[in-house]
Amino acid sequence: MKYFTPELWASWNEPGYTPPPAEKDPFVLYRQELERLRDRVPADVFSFFSEADVHDGELLDFTIIDGNRPAPLGEPKRRWKLRGQHPVAVTLRVLDAWDRLVWNLRYTGIRRVEVKFSADERGRGFDDWGYHELTDAGGGFLRHEILFSSDSILLVEFLHIEVTRIQARGTAER
Repeated sequence: MKYFTPELWASWNEPGYTPPPAEKDPFVLYRQELERLRDRVPADVFSFFSEADVHDGELLDFTIIDGNRPAPLGEPKRRWKLRGQHPVAVTLRVLDAWDRLVWNLRYTGIRRVEVKFSADERGRGFDDWGYHELTDAGGGFLRHEILFSSDSILLVEFLHIEVTRIQARGTAER
């Protein structure tokens, strides 16, 4: 995480915490970075990163798909076929903080995926979605990092992303 580090998040709960000046405020600095990326993602993707209320949301699932499989199960066997560079895809679903919307993110052209997770002494999962950042990862790739209240982190570096949303309890919406 570039702006919302686990250490920064923990410091907000310390007695005597003093907010930084505007030129060092992580919310201001991140918003500036996000604005620089506006033209690199579709409008609905930008809207997710700038407006979706997923803080305190819930990770529903995180799936990594290897695109170089010879044939999906259930289909006839075929020869191994390489699909070019970066054949891996990732999908992620998150329930917003109000249990109203499920956000579906589909990343393609994956260069890197990292999951930092260790169950604490209580054996809990990722816990609440804390903060997330969309940043430039260099070489034409973008990076999405998510920090959870358990200090777990998901990181995906990708070329393309699609974002859709559905009502958590009903009708589809885009």
